[in-house]
Amino acid sequence: MITSVEVSPGHRYDGHFLSSLIESDLAQGLPIKTCTADRGYDDTDNHFFLHTRGIRSAIHLNRYRTRKKDPNKQVWLDLKAQPWYQPSLDERYQIERKFGEAKQYHGLGRCRYMGIWRYAIQAYMTAIALNLKRLVRLLRGVPFKGRVPVMV
Repeated sequence: MITSVEVSPGHRYDGHFLSSLIESDLAQGLPIKTCTADRGYDDTDNHFFLHTRGIRSAIHLNRYRTRKKDPNKQVWLDLKAQPWYQPSLDERYQIERKFGEAKQYHGLGRCRYMGIWRYAIQAYMTAIALNLKRLVRLLRGVPFKGRVPVMV
């Protein structure tokens, strides 16, 4: 389920929005144990924020963090060695599939309207549509792809 959406201009760095998204989820009372994200969110501030909130960081690390030649890389090597790190990264594909579905089937790949507020409406409506599809699937077991079984 999509629990938080934050719309930003295309020129803004996405990594700065992780803390506000996590805070929004925590304010809703959602139990967050691990946060997984792609390399775009690999920022020291994000790792520190998650650590202070007691959330495991499974953000995909950039190569420069583990290949640099200084003593600070041990922190990142220890993070990668955690038993929950790789399985959490392996779960990320499910999130990326939702982004792909939103872009391919729901028009999120192209901004239909000019202005950040109008695009925000488009993004929120897309999130609502995806969540409704998920709810129908969970409650009824009816997929939105392929054929629907006919009961006689």
